[in-house]
Amino acid sequence: MALIHIEQWPQPVEAKRLRILEAALDAGVPFPHGCGSGECGGCKCELMEGEVSSDRYSPDALSAEEAARGLILACRSRPVGDVRVRWLAEAVPLPMLRVDARVAAVDRLAHDVVRLRVGLPAGVAFPFRAGQYAKLRFGKLPARSFSMANAPGAPHLDFHIRVHPEGKVSSQVASRVSPGDPVELRGPFGDAHWGGACNAQLLLVAGGTGLAPIASILDAAIRDGQRPEQIHVYHGVRAERDLYAGKWLEGQSSSIGFRFVPVYSEERRGSARFGMVHTAVGDDFTQLGAAVIHVAGPPPMVDAVVQLARQRGAAPERIKADRFTPAEPEKRSLWERVTGWGSTGLGGLE
Repeated sequence: MALIHIEQWPQPVEAKRLRILEAALDAGVPFPHGCGSGECGGCKCELMEGEVSSDRYSPDALSAEEAARGLILACRSRPVGDVRVRWLAEAVPLPMLRVDARVAAVDRLAHDVVRLRVGLPAGVAFPFRAGQYAKLRFGKLPARSFSMANAPGAPHLDFHIRVHPEGKVSSQVASRVSPGDPVELRGPFGDAHWGGACNAQLLLVAGGTGLAPIASILDAAIRDGQRPEQIHVYHGVRAERDLYAGKWLEGQSSSIGFRFVPVYSEERRGSARFGMVHTAVGDDFTQLGAAVIHVAGPPPMVDAVVQLARQRGAAPERIKADRFTPAEPEKRSLWERVTGWGSTGLGGLE
């Protein structure tokens, strides 16, 4: 039986003909990962010894240059004999937890967005880092992934859920889920999280409900003492009615002192910024070499911001990107084996 040796884990893991990420999670290893389908690069790691066979993946998740340097995606790589790998995430992943919780509230924030508040049982904690997400399951509905919108440490978790009329989960949450209903939580997941205050510009860019992890990071940054004048928050939406947290952000901006910039892509509104959010960022910053950047939302928007940031001098390690990528059908087997759940999708796309 082939063994997977992980530099940051004391015991080897049996491969069992699984991909590296599958085998690691199955053995209880909190291996850093994101989508699990070769799209985000969250499970990127260094192949130090051995050989793997790789399934198809997006070149945006792992470039040809990175592959030539010996980097692989754990979610796409099957060991051919014993292997040794080292994950690239600097922070030690938090233990994965399963918590039986209950819905505390479901509030309509906009015509197609609700805030789901989940109350944690008395005496039970769900530690996470700002910017991470959890997998939620309501009864027999498929599990879905949603980012926490509040900072760690509260007795509840807030999630921003975009409602899709034909969505298997989001429509149910908006219309049928009520306070007191049970919900199962698993996590935390994701490595695009807050790393602590820095003496540099902090650029936070969200598209749609990508504001959820960005709001969590904003809260954590302020708590950690990040200077408000260094914080710039951009929220890209289609029109004013989609700016579901605009009043809250404007109020926080006025009282705390950070900069908030809403950007509308389909509606001209007075002096408000119009166009794509990455274009607005590019108009405002000619250099980003010293900045720390967090971006979350639809993949095209995230990729555009990441590309702009690199062009303006931002170091790759200072860019944290959270792409709300829908799960592929193939991913179903991974989560069924590891968690006993069905298919999932980042950002609550259904």
